[in-house]
Amino acid sequence: MKVTCLMAGFLIVGCLSTVHAAFSVGDRGASVTEIQKQLSRSGIRVEADGYYGRQTQQAIKTFQKRHRLAADGVVGPATYKALTGKDMPRSAAYPAGGASGSRAHGGVISPDAEKIMTEARKYLGTPYRFGGVAPDGFDCSGFIRFVYARGGIALPRSADEQYNVGKNVSMDSLKPGDLVFFSTYEKGVSHSGIYVGNGSFISATTSRGVAVADLMHGYWREHYVGAKRIL
Repeated sequence: MKVTCLMAGFLIVGCLSTVHAAFSVGDRGASVTEIQKQLSRSGIRVEADGYYGRQTQQAIKTFQKRHRLAADGVVGPATYKALTGKDMPRSAAYPAGGASGSRAHGGVISPDAEKIMTEARKYLGTPYRFGGVAPDGFDCSGFIRFVYARGGIALPRSADEQYNVGKNVSMDSLKPGDLVFFSTYEKGVSHSGIYVGNGSFISATTSRGVAVADLMHGYWREHYVGAKRIL
């Protein structure tokens, strides 16, 4: 039984609506670059490379402390407004049937999925720990099991066992909350994560701890095995 993994935003089905975007560790893109530029303009120097890494997280915490905001290192509506002088943009909404393609991002969130996604984001940056099953350190399957348990859903302990539950889902039909699986250091399923939309997933890896990664390109696309729907 494979218990560990040596390699290695959120919605729910329901009525149509929109939700605020949010920026945290693992995010990339032009919006992150603009946040970094605004930080530098405010006197907190950070490289404007478009990647929301540890340096940007610490810079945001410094900014939040200066402005008497909750210093969680996440750019939510209040931090965004204080930093840019603008209201935080809202993500695009999509109907209950899902969005087109696996790069769907933003939209309607069911209560169960919202619990899972919110819980998972809490642990961004948590260090990797071989055999870890708690917030002081997770391995990949331990992270998923912990997060889903917080949402009232019991899952098996290991990645390969988790792959044996739920409904098979094609990559083109992925929705936030689906489990995604990979073959990394040995044949068969040896790593698992949670799809978060926009072609990305969150998981616990040896190199970055709990972090968001790109599913559609590079290493993870090459080692992708499949996905399961639990919610």
